[in-house]
Amino acid sequence: MTSFPQSPLVTPSRSQTPSASTIFLVIGLACVAGFVANLLASAVPLDPMALEWRIGFTQQVSGRGILFFLGLAMLVHSSLERPALARLLALVCLVVGILFTLSGVIVIRDGLVLQNQAVRNIESEATEIRSQLLTAQDNPNLPAEVTPERIEEALVQVETQAQALLENARGQTTKSMMSMLSTQVVVGVGLMALGRFGLKHSL
Repeated sequence: MTSFPQSPLVTPSRSQTPSASTIFLVIGLACVAGFVANLLASAVPLDPMALEWRIGFTQQVSGRGILFFLGLAMLVHSSLERPALARLLALVCLVVGILFTLSGVIVIRDGLVLQNQAVRNIESEATEIRSQLLTAQDNPNLPAEVTPERIEEALVQVETQAQALLENARGQTTKSMMSMLSTQVVVGVGLMALGRFGLKHSL
């Protein structure tokens, strides 16, 4: 029986076809590099002692945490055929996962501090306005259109608006804090699980 050589157009050689691990490696490196570049850009100017800086930086980490997780997952998958590299990446995942999870404590603390600052500012402004209205109420030289009844109505409006602002400040801060905390914990637990998987398959 006569055999014919196989056409290279039908079955490309191995050297011409990129392996799946190489594709995962390239995508993983791109994801991790993008995450690191975004964090470096958001960290400038560096001021970790400032509450606003920490909250802004934490928001950037939380917002891009899933991208970082997917990047590391692809890197671990692409390195499974090289046990030493897979073990190193797995250890990195474990350490970073622990840091992500523990950073939730900082998120809670900074969120509570920010909430207290907003509440104090609102209460201070409301107290100042009330004081001004009460002082005007005792002033005998008020214009005729400024009656005690109108001042009483203004005081009621100040109280109502102050309560609405306080509830809004507490609600917005709590939502933002819980959103960041949940993302940090989910990514952290995912990275720790990915690290354990990498260690198990690198032995």
